[in-house]
Amino acid sequence: MKMALVNRQPHWLRRSLIPAFKLLIAVVGLWYVISQISWHDRVFVAAGSRIRGVTILDTVPVRVLDWQHGMPQVLLAGQKITVHLASGRVVTGAADRPPIGWPRVVRLPLADLAYTHGRLEISRGLFSLIKSAKTGPLLAALLLLGLPTFITTWRWRKLLAVQELHLTYGKCVTLTFISHFYSTFLPGHSGGDLVKILYTGRMTTQPTKVAVTVLLDRVIGFIALMMVAIVAITTVLLLGAVSEGGGRVSVDTLLLHILWFIGGALVAACAGAAIYFYRPLRRWLGMDALLNRLPLPEFIKHADRSLQAYRGHFQLMGVLLVVSMFSQSVLPVVAWLLGQAFAMHVPFATFMVYIPVVALAVSLPIVPPAGLGLLDALLLYFFVARGVDSANQAFALAQGLRFLPIFWGMLGAYWVVRGRFSRPVAAMESNHGITGRTANS
Repeated sequence: MKMALVNRQPHWLRRSLIPAFKLLIAVVGLWYVISQISWHDRVFVAAGSRIRGVTILDTVPVRVLDWQHGMPQVLLAGQKITVHLASGRVVTGAADRPPIGWPRVVRLPLADLAYTHGRLEISRGLFSLIKSAKTGPLLAALLLLGLPTFITTWRWRKLLAVQELHLTYGKCVTLTFISHFYSTFLPGHSGGDLVKILYTGRMTTQPTKVAVTVLLDRVIGFIALMMVAIVAITTVLLLGAVSEGGGRVSVDTLLLHILWFIGGALVAACAGAAIYFYRPLRRWLGMDALLNRLPLPEFIKHADRSLQAYRGHFQLMGVLLVVSMFSQSVLPVVAWLLGQAFAMHVPFATFMVYIPVVALAVSLPIVPPAGLGLLDALLLYFFVARGVDSANQAFALAQGLRFLPIFWGMLGAYWVVRGRFSRPVAAMESNHGITGRTANS
């Protein structure tokens, strides 16, 4: 009995620690982000302003309740300020409490507010920011976000063809949208992929080969995202290098470290692919003999044989990789459009650098679904902590990147509701009958 408990313990720990770790990431990330957000508009009372006999010594942010005739009505209840009283005392305390004693609500003239570069300094609250978002960039971002789905569908169809699984493009689009639909509410990063494997495996009667194509499709997309990040970071580093004299050049050390990390991971991935697919090296390392000796499930051995079918198709893989880089470049453009909608002042190059890095981070298996917490915290760090935009804008950007794809995913509900892909009807279709009348239905 004790042995049984001991044997079960690692399995129990493995199943419990990973979800707990994901939950910890989500909670800590969201707590950090929400603590930085202001829900309502704020203006800044300028240092030196004299209001109702009280002189403000420091620039004070105050919450705006409403605007009338261009003048803000602000809430001062509990606001901690430093003032110079008429008696000559300098007091720091709550604005509406003795000895300061301001009213809880005050309407301030614009002359008493702080200005930056000749413009009134206003910190938009999250509610106001979303309400005033520009419709044009939001709509453009939504439409553009659908483009990668059609590109990645073409890529997946090419991978299927190498396995002699010949589905029509329309059928592949349908299956891709269905997988996106299930990904919107299934837990984990691979829920939609499992559904795609299930349905396509029924249609082709080759589930192992289908699983290999879906896995390889993911890997190609991930590598393409790494390459987009490397190209963007390298370009920005080269253009942004500043000479400090004496032959020394100053660069952004954070970007340099990210570049080294992603570059090292890419080199490791390429080395692993070379070892796996290069037959002499594979034979020299004894990989085939090892796979034959190990008591592996037949599924693993079958998957290995299916992957070997891509040996010799390096030109095709190169084309797919280039096309995938274009597809992955759409996400930073979408983020830039969202930034325009939320009045962010970040240059386009900043989105090209940081958005692929964030996308890589939230794609890791240990990250909560939809990058909950981590996506928000990373955008807050890259766009706010480094002094670019406000926490409210970064949070709105994160929600746009999280929820806009759901619109395209919901299109898959059409085929799910019809019922064809919710019952094993497709199991009657054979591999050779897909391209005929049934495939075009």
